Amino acid sequence: MHLFDDLFAKRYDEAVLDSAPPWTIRAPLPRWVKLATELRRRRDEYDVVVTWSERLSLAVMTLDRLLGPAKPHIVMSYWFSRPSFRATMLACGDSLHAIITWSSVQRAFAVERLGIAPEKIYLVRHFVDQLFWTAQDRETDMICSAGAEMRDFPTLIEAMRGTDIPCHIATDHVRVDRFGFGRRVSASKFSAGASGNVTIGRKSSLELRDLYARSRFVVVPLRATDTDNGVNVILESMAMGKPVICSRTRGQVDVIEEGVTGLFVPVGDVAALRGAIQALWSDPRRCRAMGRAARAYVEKHHKLETFCRDVKSAIDASLDGRAATPDGAISSETRAPATEAPRAAAALRRPPS
Repeated sequence: MHLFDDLFAKRYDEAVLDSAPPWTIRAPLPRWVKLATELRRRRDEYDVVVTWSERLSLAVMTLDRLLGPAKPHIVMSYWFSRPSFRATMLACGDSLHAIITWSSVQRAFAVERLGIAPEKIYLVRHFVDQLFWTAQDRETDMICSAGAEMRDFPTLIEAMRGTDIPCHIATDHVRVDRFGFGRRVSASKFSAGASGNVTIGRKSSLELRDLYARSRFVVVPLRATDTDNGVNVILESMAMGKPVICSRTRGQVDVIEEGVTGLFVPVGDVAALRGAIQALWSDPRRCRAMGRAARAYVEKHHKLETFCRDVKSAIDASLDGRAATPDGAISSETRAPATEAPRAAAALRRPPS
C-alpha cells in the first residue's frame, strides 16, 4: 500500500502517540480517541486530514462538532448504516468536508437516510493488489473460502456435507455485527460440525495465495448485510483468475457479474449453495472462462494504482470545489491551476475483509 501512503504529505497512526504530550498519554481514553486528539493538536502540520478508520473518523467528527473544525476532514468509509456510525453521522456529518466510499448501496443510504449532500460523497472502486494476487497455471484439486467479517461459514459447512469436494476455510474466527458493534466468534464454535472434506485454519497472505491458486473457485458465504462485506476476498480471488460464489446480500452488488465472473445464491440457503458448488465443480471449462473474465474485470476496474488515482482525484476535487455528480463520479469540470498543493495527511486503520 505504499502507493496509497505516497498520496499524502504525512501519515499518522498510533505510533505518533509515543511523542504526544504526557497528559494525552496518561489520559484514560481509548487510543483512537487519543489519536484524534493528537491529530487536532498537530493541525498546523497539514491542510486537510483524511481518515480511514471508523472509530478514528467518529472521534475526529465529534471533536470538530464540539470544538469547531480544525481543518477540512475527509472520511473514507463503507458502512454508514452501522448504528454506531449512523448516530454520529446524523449528529456530526455536516461537519465533514467530503466522503469517499466504494459501496454504492451505502452511498445511497448516506444521501437518503442521513441527509448527507450527494455532491459531498465521491464513489470509487475498491482496490486489490493485482500484482501480488495474480493468476497461476496450477492444477485445481479443491475449493476454498476466507475472511471473517459477516461470514456465514456454518451454511458453507453444511453445504459441503455429502460432497467429496475438498474445501479449506481460511480463518480462525468470524466477526458478526450486532447493534452496531462487531462480535468476534471463534472458529471452534462452528468447526466441530464440519465433515471430513472440510478443513479450517488461518493462512498467511502467501499461504492464502497458494490456496487460491489450488482452488477451482472461491466461496464467500455472507450473513445478511447492507454493505460490501467480503469485497477483499472477492477481489483477491478474481485477481487470481477464480470465479466466486457469493451470498446475494443487499450490499454486495458492485463487483460480481452474475454468470460472468461468479454466481450468487440466497443468504443462508444450504441447498442452493450446494447446488452452485456442485455445478461449478463439475464444469472446469466454465470455471476457467469465468476466471479469465474475473481477472480481466479486475485489471480494468480494480487495480491498486487506479484506486490511488481515484482517491487522489476525489480529494483534489473536493478541495477545488468540484462536486460529485449524482452517481458519485468526479466532475469533469476543469479547474484553475493550484498555486500550492495542499498538504494532505492520512490517519488510517484499514477495514477488515
